[in-house]
Amino acid sequence: VLTVIAWTGGATALLTACLALVEQDLKRILAYSTLSQLGYMVMAVGLGGHTVGMYHLTTHAFFKALLFLAAGSVIHGTHRQHIFELGGLWRTMPWTSVTFAIGALALCGVPGFSGFFSKDEILVLAHEHNPWLYGLATVTAGLTAFYTTRAGVVAFLGKPSHDLHPHESSPVMLGPL
Repeated sequence: VLTVIAWTGGATALLTACLALVEQDLKRILAYSTLSQLGYMVMAVGLGGHTVGMYHLTTHAFFKALLFLAAGSVIHGTHRQHIFELGGLWRTMPWTSVTFAIGALALCGVPGFSGFFSKDEILVLAHEHNPWLYGLATVTAGLTAFYTTRAGVVAFLGKPSHDLHPHESSPVMLGPL
């Protein structure tokens, strides 16, 4: 049964990461990413790593909350959420840009950020128990880094839209960020 649980989590992680790859709506990219990360957690539980799964659940809660709050700030400041309708937001929304970048670095598993430590534990667990799941989880981690970077680069560093007049959110919204 645990093997079925592990493979269900791994397949969920991979398939929803693939959906995030083709999505263009900022909030939907983050939503598919959440499902992918939940797949990692289920895989960890199936591999016998209940503590590891809970650890990733906890770190994921914080960096994904930051990403969703930043996405809300983007939507508030632009009235848009299609990433290809955005661009150049770092100039007019610096606080939102920095906080999105911090959450994105954690989601991508960059060393020093919480996502690195929790996702690495899942990869170690998979490497110890099932080389095929380890390969699947490693590919999924690469896809996560790709679609997260794509969303950030397009929305915050991309070419600004001429009909877009973004503004930074008020302190009431920036405070939680």
